[in-house]
Amino acid sequence: MAQTDGRRYPVRLYVSEKVSTEMDRSVIDVMALTRRRVTKAEFSDALVAVGLQNLDAVARHILGEDGATPQDTPPTTNEARLPEKPPVVAAIVTSERGVLLGQRHDGTPPWTFIAGEIEPGESPADAASREVKEETGLRVIAAEREIGRRVHPKTGRTMIYLACAVSGQNEPIVGDPDELAAVQWVSLKEAEQLLPGLFEPVHRYLIDQLSELPEVSDE
Repeated sequence: MAQTDGRRYPVRLYVSEKVSTEMDRSVIDVMALTRRRVTKAEFSDALVAVGLQNLDAVARHILGEDGATPQDTPPTTNEARLPEKPPVVAAIVTSERGVLLGQRHDGTPPWTFIAGEIEPGESPADAASREVKEETGLRVIAAEREIGRRVHPKTGRTMIYLACAVSGQNEPIVGDPDELAAVQWVSLKEAEQLLPGLFEPVHRYLIDQLSELPEVSDE
C-alpha cells in the first residue's frame, strides 16, 4: 500500500520474467528469516513498503517488526520448526506424440507432469530422469537448463521444471500403480484442458514444442 495525503492506495509491483524468477528464489530466503510460510504476494507488498531494501528489511516488515531481527523471533507453530522440504522437479517430457502426463489416483490434481522430490546428492536432471523411469518405464535425457522454477501457489513447494527427451522406445507404462491410474501422451490442446493454470514458462515451452503436432491422443 502507498500512502499519500494521509490516505493509503493499493500499489501493484510490475516485474519482468527474470525478476519474477529471482523473487521466487528470494521468497525462500525470506521464509527462512521469518520462520513461517510467506506468499509471493506478501513478499511483493513488503518490497513496495520498504522501498526495495534488503531481505532482512522485507522479513521484518512481513513480521510487523521495526526493531527486532527476524532471527530473534521464535517459531509460532510446530510446522515452522520443521526443516524445509526439498525441491520438487517436474519432468516436461515431449516427443512426436505430445507431452507426457500422469493421472493421479487421489485427484490432487487429477492430471500432472511426472514429478518428485530431489533426493540428497541428486541434481534436478538426475531426479527428473529417475522419476520418469520409476513412474512410466521410459528412459529420458533431462536438460540441465531449467524451463523455469517457482514456489507453487497451492503447495508452497519449490518447483523446478526441466525439459526431457525420450531416449529409446516411447510407450509408457504405469510404473507406480499406488500413485498413478494412467500415464499417457496428450496434445497441446489436451494439456491446456487437463492442466488449467499452466505455469507460463512451461506453457510457452509446450507451445514451441507441440504447436505443429496433430491434435491426437492415446485415448
